[in-house]
Amino acid sequence: MLTDDVQMLIDESVLCWLATCTPQGEPNVSPKEIFAAHDGSVIIANIMSPDSARNIRDNRRACVSFINIFTQRGFKVAGAANVLQPVDDAYADAETALLAMTGGHYPFKTIFRIEAEKVRPIVAPRYRLFPETTEAVQIDSAMHTYGVRPVT
Repeated sequence: MLTDDVQMLIDESVLCWLATCTPQGEPNVSPKEIFAAHDGSVIIANIMSPDSARNIRDNRRACVSFINIFTQRGFKVAGAANVLQPVDDAYADAETALLAMTGGHYPFKTIFRIEAEKVRPIVAPRYRLFPETTEAVQIDSAMHTYGVRPVT
């Protein structure tokens, strides 16, 4: 389910947003910065997320969203989540992938893994409302809005 396009966008993203839910139905969304596509799942370093960890242990349904803020396109990946512990068979391989990103500067003791069961695109309304919109137009607009200038 994690196609090359989805994996490329995950690799290009600076942040993702993990959505979990308590057993009582209260949603929780929190940004994460150390994550990767890995063996058909999304893995996320649990650096400081006790609420997300508790929610995943109590309710395995989760969703992760990624978006390129300039093109304003992305994906959301939904599925069953679990918390990998160092004693779990899958932990070492996932840890290696995340440590390659952190260089050891962000300590984590567990890893969230979300199995990709549904993948859906996220697309800014402008693309649908104004079909002539191109990614170049969207990037220019976003750069103007965010005050970003290209490096020369």
